[in-house]
Amino acid sequence: MIRVGKGQEQSLECSLETAMEAVKSPQMLLFYSRPGTLDRAAAFFSERFPEIPTMGICSTSVVHDGTVDEPDILLISFEDEYEIACGLIRDLSECPVQHIYQFQKDVEFVGAGDEDTVCLEYCTGNEEMLVTTLNAVLDKFQIPLIGSTAFEGIEHLGKAQVAFGGNVYRDACIYAVIRCKHGKVRTYYENIYMRTELTVHQVTKVDVDKRSIIEIDGRPAADVYCDIVQVPRDQIVEMNQRYPFGRVLGTRIFVADVAQVMPDGTLYCNKRLNPNDAICFMDYGRYQEIAKETIEKVQTENKNIYFTLTGDCIHRYWLYQSDKFLDKHAANLKQLGAHAGNICGGEQYHHQHINQSMVMIVFSHNDGEEGIA
Repeated sequence: MIRVGKGQEQSLECSLETAMEAVKSPQMLLFYSRPGTLDRAAAFFSERFPEIPTMGICSTSVVHDGTVDEPDILLISFEDEYEIACGLIRDLSECPVQHIYQFQKDVEFVGAGDEDTVCLEYCTGNEEMLVTTLNAVLDKFQIPLIGSTAFEGIEHLGKAQVAFGGNVYRDACIYAVIRCKHGKVRTYYENIYMRTELTVHQVTKVDVDKRSIIEIDGRPAADVYCDIVQVPRDQIVEMNQRYPFGRVLGTRIFVADVAQVMPDGTLYCNKRLNPNDAICFMDYGRYQEIAKETIEKVQTENKNIYFTLTGDCIHRYWLYQSDKFLDKHAANLKQLGAHAGNICGGEQYHHQHINQSMVMIVFSHNDGEEGIA
């Protein structure tokens, strides 16, 4: 069972108590709190449930059961149908590999089976290093990784936090390895952008540490962007929400967006690109059709869905908001059944850190079994 409780009262304490009403016999508590309340929410749940793992992040908004809202707290309780091991990885920017031994013990503890296990993580940044570290273990057990980067608002960029066991951390990641004892777990990635041209361009010069693209096809990166998209330099960041880069890996494309344009034409990105990466230019004109196709694909591949959990990029949120598609987006997800998700600053899907996308975990029961969400 996965139970969801929401609190939106006159005081945070009342909201926390209200959300608690949904909890029965938790194996793990995951919560999204409004910005500025993470420490109080973490302490509250840890004090109430000292024997089980409690973990959470701040989220400026949540998508929950067909609505988009800004509640004080959204609480997700994983109950008796799960084997769960949770943990904390600190010092992401320096040495996340120091936690690899404990992480492997946690993965081994849940006893991953066939399509019944997922690793869920929430981090504060340094996503590429984190993804590489976690997959060094997860690949051995064929466990997929789904995660998102905490986003607490533009004013808190670079200062995101995660909560674990009653304490709040920066430069860290919280994770849960979750095995569904009586069902399946599948993961999905939604890219709402389509290629604008068949041409594939090559990243020829980068500053990897700064996530900056200096040259594309041997030319200043900003010049290439302006030529393809037909915009002046001072509009690149604004237009990039609609026309981002796509990193091409075989038949799949993973979105990378531009955060800042430097005077020399260097583009600072929210996803790291490497020398010789193949990239293309993207356009989100078909996003409503793609969203519908995602729902249909999930429904076709999962017959007994009882809960979906998503991470939805803040840039998509802003685009949907400007196009008045947010309510429809929430309603689409509701078609799958009970649902909860956070708005995030970046997404992790299997071996990739990506931008402007949605990642999803779908929990479904084996035939003939039922659950409550």
